Amino acid sequence: MAEIDKEEFLHFAAAALGVAAVDGDTAYGMIPQWDSVQHLRLVMELESHYGVRIPIDAVARLRTIDEFYDYCVSS
Repeated sequence: MAEIDKEEFLHFAAAALGVAAVDGDTAYGMIPQWDSVQHLRLVMELESHYGVRIPIDAVARLRTIDEFYDYCVSS
């Protein structure tokens, strides 16, 4: 199980989405910046930064920042 600081993760995700801040409940489509292209960019950025692999079937299921965090922590 990876050690990932939640606050750092939130800052990283916000930067990847191009917004000032997100919280765990922020979800795909909730903010204009988080569209399908940004969803894939978030996946790629998380994979690169945290060294995780997010399979394509999981990409569609992960809809909130907390779901991404939980996935990254458990990988």
